[in-house]
Amino acid sequence: MYFEASLAEKARKFFRLVLRRAIFPPRDITIEVTTKCGRGCAVCFRGPLGVRQTEMSRELFGQVLGAIREAYGGGGPRYLNFVGLGEPFCHPRLPEFLRLAAEYFPGTSLNVSTGLAPFDREGFAGLVEDGVINRLSVSLDGLEPGGSFHGFTEEVRGNLEFLADFKKRKPAFKLRVQTLITSREAVEAAVKYAAGAGAEEIQLMRVDLHAFGEQPPVSRPGFEEEREIVQGAAALAGSLGLRCRNNNAYNFFMDLASGFDRYCLTSDDHVFISAEGDALPCFYLRAVKFGNLAAQPLWATTAAREDFYGRQAELCRGCDIYKRCHAGGNS
Repeated sequence: MYFEASLAEKARKFFRLVLRRAIFPPRDITIEVTTKCGRGCAVCFRGPLGVRQTEMSRELFGQVLGAIREAYGGGGPRYLNFVGLGEPFCHPRLPEFLRLAAEYFPGTSLNVSTGLAPFDREGFAGLVEDGVINRLSVSLDGLEPGGSFHGFTEEVRGNLEFLADFKKRKPAFKLRVQTLITSREAVEAAVKYAAGAGAEEIQLMRVDLHAFGEQPPVSRPGFEEEREIVQGAAALAGSLGLRCRNNNAYNFFMDLASGFDRYCLTSDDHVFISAEGDALPCFYLRAVKFGNLAAQPLWATTAAREDFYGRQAELCRGCDIYKRCHAGGNS
């Protein structure tokens, strides 16, 4: 959540990254409640990573929340993000889980990311009405049917229309659209939808294909084309009164802190909790386990988190999700 951070928080993050430190408790925590999804997108990491479809149990979810609350001395983080290699709304107990998280952490903003297939409109509306969800992030990779990414369907269209109407009735509720940088046309369509739906923000995300090795199912724009798409989308978003953000272009200080793409910008303050309760650096590195929150406290992962800096040259060289430049590979 770098963009929402204060100047002092950004300064502290800069020095943590420069010194290769990991803050405790972590400030940016993501919980993956399920790896289930029925969409069958061509570009899905579950296949090449060998991730089986599973879901977090109620018992494990309670243990995860307990470990986080203990780490914060009875308090909680600023944000909890619910996203992963699955569709959160595929978990039948998602509303219950979110309400439980809100009880544990009344001062924490709960953010849910979804592809809107499936999407529980009634359950979602109730969560917003009760002040449980603070923001919904919608993955929208163009408005044309089909596609290799988050495919656009009539189900998705109907849910988008529902959200646009809901946002008019609940303007205080925050809506963010996130779209992969696949083409100028698709990105601009997502920007226009986001503005029309009343979203506050659109996030442009680089297409990362390194999990597929030398045979990715699709190609992606080259670096120069990608930057042109981002520049055009930012101008369009600005003209429509919409914030436009991109994780590959922060500022010189973050470039310096990352060692100019040698270290991931999430290394200092992020933990990803998998559906099995493993504390990981991110959704991709499933085998790099800092610990498991069903068996140990969150503080016990700190040393492993700091050791991870020294392993990134080997483990992360193909990933450029948070890097300024392309890491190479297919374009």
